[in-house]
Amino acid sequence: MADADNIKNLEDRVTRLETAVGGAISDPAGPWGGFGGGGVVRGHGPVGDPAPVDLSRMSSAQLQASLHSIQAEKTRLAAMEALVNQHLEKAKGKGA
Repeated sequence: MADADNIKNLEDRVTRLETAVGGAISDPAGPWGGFGGGGVVRGHGPVGDPAPVDLSRMSSAQLQASLHSIQAEKTRLAAMEALVNQHLEKAKGKGA
């Protein structure tokens, strides 16, 4: 019965926290999928930077997955940069 009471108390605390911050508290990506880090989801208003990820809590597999995600993102950004530069050159050629 003590476990049920503890769970109920925890649910009540989370509800009070969600009410206080104006939205649901979630961890959308999780550290194993990259540097999601977690945060507060609100219905409106500015969104701040997530808290830094505690890398010391991640396993070797999680760290390797994060490195893979970072490399994939760098590759995607490099391709996007090349595309933007290409369009910028075309725009300069047209005198825009």
